[in-house]
Amino acid sequence: MARNVYALLVGIDSYPSPIRSLHGCANDILHIEILLEERIAASGDTFRPKVLINSVATRQAIIDGFRQHLRQAGAEDVALFYYSGHGSQQNSPPEFWHLEPDRLDETLVCYDSREPRTKRLAQNSLSPKARSRLTLKAFSINWV
Repeated sequence: MARNVYALLVGIDSYPSPIRSLHGCANDILHIEILLEERIAASGDTFRPKVLINSVATRQAIIDGFRQHLRQAGAEDVALFYYSGHGSQQNSPPEFWHLEPDRLDETLVCYDSREPRTKRLAQNSLSPKARSRLTLKAFSINWV
């Protein structure tokens, strides 16, 4: 039976100051999108990507990508999140200390992460414990 593969692909090269810009992240996303399209089509499944590049890759846009795009995946489908950009760490809230022995959360640095009142996107925001806030059914993220 053919499946849908919902992919949220995020790449940020051009960050606003003072965040140092990167080179190749947007290109990573374009190449992984092509690779996935070819491989998924060859398998008979349907590829359903949502791509956020540079200034479009805000914290809210990424969260919306989880809530609106990836959550469309049914029980037999695949939901894939792929990020290429800056990462960071921040202090972990006490309720996550049992998951984080160093008491630090890994974070994604979104395009707008350094704007006033905008936070980085913490790993635990996307964890199974927090998935109910994102309204995803079954969900796991592997950070590399």
